[in-house]
Amino acid sequence: MNTESTTTHIFSRQPLSALGKVTAAALLGITVLCGIIWGFTGAHATGLLILTIILLLGTGLVASGIRWTPLLGTLLGGAVMIIFAGEPYVIYHLTQPKGLFVFFVIILLIFACAVVALGAGISATVQNYRRGERRAPRWLASALTGMAGVVIGAILIAAIAQPTVSTSSTTTNGVPAVHLGPSSFIQSSVTIAKGSQLLLVDDGSFLHILANGTWQNGQPVRSKEQNAPIVNNIQVSGGSVEIGPFTTAGTYHIYCTVHQGMNLEIIVQ
Repeated sequence: MNTESTTTHIFSRQPLSALGKVTAAALLGITVLCGIIWGFTGAHATGLLILTIILLLGTGLVASGIRWTPLLGTLLGGAVMIIFAGEPYVIYHLTQPKGLFVFFVIILLIFACAVVALGAGISATVQNYRRGERRAPRWLASALTGMAGVVIGAILIAAIAQPTVSTSSTTTNGVPAVHLGPSSFIQSSVTIAKGSQLLLVDDGSFLHILANGTWQNGQPVRSKEQNAPIVNNIQVSGGSVEIGPFTTAGTYHIYCTVHQGMNLEIIVQ
């Protein structure tokens, strides 16, 4: 049985109820997942680092047992949903799981944890200010099981639906095209006909700076093959850009200077 606090000041504390524990666990899950994304993006996601730190502090407050802090979990869960729903990066990965499947899974889990934090936080706050024993509600296990089922189902559907990426190019208005995701080319290799230009299409408002060369062992290596078109810090942030024509058969390489490991191999036949 949970022991009720005998004081009513703003920092009154009591043992965490089941709902309080769920709220704290959901916030901790969001914190860890945001930290993983920040680890991938590094210096290009300062805002995400700040959000991760705020979430970590919020998790600690909810876990402290102060009576009103589950409400903070609700506010943080709602804020995460609003922030992520407005991010082109997030929308892209939710609608294009084939781009980078692990990010799709992480973002899906973040939304699921945010929903849990929002709902459990409200219920825990109400429970903390009512008299009587703070038991786990009957619906809690069913709600968590249902959320887990939705997440697992979405992951399985996305995994099954992923198409095999082809090295042959698509075309836009007759021009061979390769699409760019938030931090990668949708396909790492493309084959085009000699004399063709290549259209690079940014699928969102994601900043890319393109140049001749490749990423090798985590380091950018600028190099231009003989007869390759010059690609010198071409910036793409939404829209598209054409490079070429590729007048000589061979294999050429371009990379994004902003995103580590973002390489494209162009095979001209």
